[in-house]
Amino acid sequence: MTDRRAWALAALLVGAPAHAGVDVYGRINLSLEQRSGAAGRQAVLADNASRFGLVETETIDGGLVAGIHLEQDFDASQGSAASPGFDRQAELFIGTADARLSLGRFGSTAYLGIADAVSMHNHDTGISGDALFAYVEPAAPKLGGTWSQGAWTAQLVAWMPDPVAGGKRGTGALFTYDGRGLSLAASLGDAGERAQRSVRALWTVSQVDLGAYVQRDRNVYGHGERTALRAAIGWRIAHADLHLNVGAAGAYSGQVAGEGGARQATVAYNYHLSGRTKVYGLVSQLRARGTLYGNWHAAAIGVRHNF
Repeated sequence: MTDRRAWALAALLVGAPAHAGVDVYGRINLSLEQRSGAAGRQAVLADNASRFGLVETETIDGGLVAGIHLEQDFDASQGSAASPGFDRQAELFIGTADARLSLGRFGSTAYLGIADAVSMHNHDTGISGDALFAYVEPAAPKLGGTWSQGAWTAQLVAWMPDPVAGGKRGTGALFTYDGRGLSLAASLGDAGERAQRSVRALWTVSQVDLGAYVQRDRNVYGHGERTALRAAIGWRIAHADLHLNVGAAGAYSGQVAGEGGARQATVAYNYHLSGRTKVYGLVSQLRARGTLYGNWHAAAIGVRHNF
């Protein structure tokens, strides 16, 4: 699908009759950044995963709900679609309040349940996003099921191989618990020789948010097995919050000469102008031995607006 056709489809859906239940949402997240890395020192206006999405639902007799969920990246610094079509999500779903069957293209359960939840300072986007988490589950055509019971949720997905990217068929699972200020998650992903296992915890007490994950992966960035860790803390003070996020990855068991582990750290400050708009500043650094992750440091100030 061309960019023009994608935007035309979005306009058509937005203009649908009110009874169709179309909801439009998204965010624009832009930052001015000073980066230093392999390409030298650069000053850039950077997009941080800006997006827009559409959700349409219909209530069917018998308590069933059916609908679609479309989501696309766009580069707000250029005013153009980041890729053709609804690359982030193109999902058709049907189910009840407790169970849902999904078909189409949708994102990684491990990303949403593990990495994004811990990197809470800027929703795991941009230069300070998690560079060490190992992703196995692609944003590819999938079949998925979600079941909820009280505070517990289970998601199971399966995908076919991508002939263009040379991927393998695979399966993924996410199990979560949310209740009384504590959120727990466990994720599994297998795609041939590539696999990951991860667990995550988030704890909110008073004005403090604490989060951490541990992941064990096989053959994702390198050869063999590796362990990655990340911890984050956030302090909420009136309209502001201060964050510290630190991650580390060990060397792969089958590493080649010159390749080793990595460390990543970010300090960030957010000031919330409203419930949907914030301004922020951050300093982030990645240090690694070898070429698997790169080496850089950056400072950024930005604005994020949700709509």
